Amino acid sequence: MLDYNYIKALHIIFVVNWFAGLFYMPRLFVYHTEANDKPSPEREILSAQFTKMEKLLWNAIMTPACWLALLCGTAMLYLSPAWLDQGWMKLKLVFVVGLLAYHSFTRKILLELRAGKFRFSSFQLRLFNE
Repeated sequence: MLDYNYIKALHIIFVVNWFAGLFYMPRLFVYHTEANDKPSPEREILSAQFTKMEKLLWNAIMTPACWLALLCGTAMLYLSPAWLDQGWMKLKLVFVVGLLAYHSFTRKILLELRAGKFRFSSFQLRLFNE
């Protein structure tokens, strides 16, 4: 059986990777949206490249890191169920739900950009990124 500290270390590693993706994906959205304003040959090349980068970031980093962070966090709660009685843990879990909502909203924007729907300006996406 894995030691609690190993699970905790893995949890931290996966959370850091998940956050890196959550911070970088909106930046790619900004670049993708700004590429839409370029002239024709450049626009297609850049759009294809940003679509590829977004897909790779989503499928290879963000989603696996999200699931693995949740799995390790759940394992830690299973090993220390008394933490669920503490107020800070309840607040932390509320923030986790918020991060999952942010993750889902990022997915929605990703699918819209893939479909060629640019609902947000680059300025709005910059604000979303901050």
